[in-house]
Amino acid sequence: MRWAWLIVLLAGCPSSDDPTLTPPGGGSGSATAGECTALSPVGDFDLCAKTGAASYSVVVRYHGAGTIALDKSDIRLDSRPFDAASSYDAATQTFTLHADNLPPSKYSFLFRLQTTDGTPLRPLWVPMWIGSGVKYADFTWRDAIIYQIFTDRFFDADPSNNINNSVGDLARVTDRRSQWQGGDFKGITQKIKDGYFDQMGINTLWISSPIIDSHNSQPAVALADQTRYSSYHSYHPVATGYTPTNTLGYTTPVEPAFGTEDDLHELVREAHARGMRVLTDFVANHVHREARLYQQHPEWFSQYSPCDGHWDDNRINCWFTTDMPDFDYGNHPDAIKAVVDHALWQIQEFDLDGFRADALKHMDDRFVRALKAAIVAEIETTVVDHTLPNEPTVFYIVGESLGGWARYHVRPDMVQGQVDEGYYNQTTASLLTFSASMRDLANFAIPNDTAYLTTQPTMGQSGGYPGAVMGNFFGNHDQIRALTQSQNHGGGYERLRLAQTFLFTSPNNVPMLYQGDDIGTTGDIDPDNRKMQRFTGLSTEEQKSLANAQKAGLARAQHPALRRGARTTVWVEDWFWVYKATYQDDEVYVALNRDNTKSWAPPAGFTDVLGNCSNGQVPILSSCIFVKQ
Repeated sequence: MRWAWLIVLLAGCPSSDDPTLTPPGGGSGSATAGECTALSPVGDFDLCAKTGAASYSVVVRYHGAGTIALDKSDIRLDSRPFDAASSYDAATQTFTLHADNLPPSKYSFLFRLQTTDGTPLRPLWVPMWIGSGVKYADFTWRDAIIYQIFTDRFFDADPSNNINNSVGDLARVTDRRSQWQGGDFKGITQKIKDGYFDQMGINTLWISSPIIDSHNSQPAVALADQTRYSSYHSYHPVATGYTPTNTLGYTTPVEPAFGTEDDLHELVREAHARGMRVLTDFVANHVHREARLYQQHPEWFSQYSPCDGHWDDNRINCWFTTDMPDFDYGNHPDAIKAVVDHALWQIQEFDLDGFRADALKHMDDRFVRALKAAIVAEIETTVVDHTLPNEPTVFYIVGESLGGWARYHVRPDMVQGQVDEGYYNQTTASLLTFSASMRDLANFAIPNDTAYLTTQPTMGQSGGYPGAVMGNFFGNHDQIRALTQSQNHGGGYERLRLAQTFLFTSPNNVPMLYQGDDIGTTGDIDPDNRKMQRFTGLSTEEQKSLANAQKAGLARAQHPALRRGARTTVWVEDWFWVYKATYQDDEVYVALNRDNTKSWAPPAGFTDVLGNCSNGQVPILSSCIFVKQ
C-alpha cells in the first residue's frame, strides 16, 4: 500500500514497543504498534496522524499537568460524536485510533477535552484527506476551482426558514433586490447532490458567512443614500466572538435564515465526500451594533468615523456604515484573541478548508498575523510545510483588498492570496468591454501568472512569496455583472464565454466564478448584481454559456497544465491570441478570438473540447481549448 505521510513537525521517534502505541484490547477502532510512530507536539498534546490510500492511524497523547475526564469531553469525527472510550489508555492518557477500507473523503477528528477539575483544554483538530487523485489526498491549492455562492441568493430548498421581509423594521426595506430571498444551506447541499458543481469541474465552494446577522433594516454605506437595506449578504454579524466556552448568550451562532448547524454540517460532509473544499466568508473587520461583543466591550472598537470618502486615508479605523462598529485591533490584544478564537471555532466546528477574508485591508496587520499564526499552530496540525500551498490540509485564506492593495498581505505570515484586482481589470477591458486589445491581455497575463511568487515592494512594504495563490475573477458580488459590462459596450454572451474560457485556462492561480456568471446573469451595481440564481427556464444563450463553463471547467479539472502549468504565447495579434499551457507531459492550447474567423490549427492529435473549432478555423467571437486525444 502506498502511504502518504501527514506528520506535523519532525520529532523524535518512539521505539516500536512504546506502550502508547499499543492499544488496550486492540479492536477495529485501534491501531497496531508501528503504524504511527513519530509524535510531534501540538499544544498540550503529542500527535501523529498518518494516512493511507483508504486508512488512517492517529495517536494523540496528552502531556499536560491535569487528568483527562473522558466523560466530560467532546470528541468528534467529521462533526459527529465519536466514542473513543475503547481507544483510550487512561494510564498514559493516549488515544490510539485506526480505520481501514474508508471511502475517499476528508476525515477530521476534533478533541474538545476537559480535565477532572473542569478545566477545558485548547481543542485539538486533526484533519486528513483520504483517497487517491487530485480531488482528495493529492490536492494542492493550485488545483482549486472556486464557485462563489451568495447563500441567500442561490437556491431555496427549505421555505420554512425564510425571513418575513414585511415584519418590523425590515418593512423599511422596500426594494425587493435588497430583501432576504430564501437561499439556504439545504439549497446548496441539494445542488451538490444533483452534481451541478461536478458538471463544471468545481472542487471548491465559497459560501456566505454562516454567522447570525442583524434582522433589521440597515443604512447605506454612502452617507447621502437614505435607502434601507437588509443583511442577507451576511456582512453585518452579531454573533462574532462566539465559542463553546464563551457563547455570549447565543443558543446558536448560525444564521437561522440559512438553516441550522446540522444543515451546515451536512453541506460540508456532502462536499467533502465528493472531493470538494468549502470556504466561508470570514467577517472580522467589524460587527453590527446589535452584537453582544460590542455591547460588552465597546472599548475594543474605534470611535465612529465614516469610510465613505476615506477608504484609504482612514482605512484601518473607519466604519462602513453608522451601524457597523470597527474593531480597534491595534490597541486591544484581547479583541484579537476573541476574534481569532472565534475563527478557530468556526473552522473546527464546521470542518472548513479555507476563508475568504472580507475587507482585509481595513484590519490592523497584528490581527492578520495573529490569525495566521493560530491557524498554523491549531488548524494545520497535519501539515509539514506551512509556507507552501501543496498539502491537502493547508488552510487557504484569500483576502479582499481592492484599490491597489492586493499584494500587501500576500506573505508567509499573513495570507496565501488575494482576489486579483489587476486580473479583473484587464480581463474586463480585453474580453468584456473591448477597451483594450488581446495583445494587452497577453502582455499582462503571462507575467501575472507568477507575479506574486516573488517578493516585491508594495504600499511602503513588500508582498509576494513562493506560496502565493491568487484569486482570479472577472465578476463578483461587488462588481457590475460581466454580461452587463459586455452589453453596455455593444457585446453579448459571446464575450462572457470568452471570459469564462480565459478564467478556466489561466494557470497557477485559482479561478473564482461568481454564481450567475456561469449562465449570464445581468445586473448593475449592488443590489442589482445579486439576483437569485436560476436553474430552469434558461434561454438558448444562457444554456450555451452554461455548457461553455462546464466544458472549460472540466478541462481545467482534467488537465494539470491548466492548473499548475507554465503559459506561453504561441501567436498573438491585436484581436487574436493563442497560448499554450505545459505541465510535465501535459499540453493544452487555447485560442481566444475577437476578430473575424481566423485560420489556426494546433499540432496533429489535438481536439477542441469546447466544440467551437475544427478544420483549422477559429470562428469569430469564440474560444477553443485544444487537448491531446
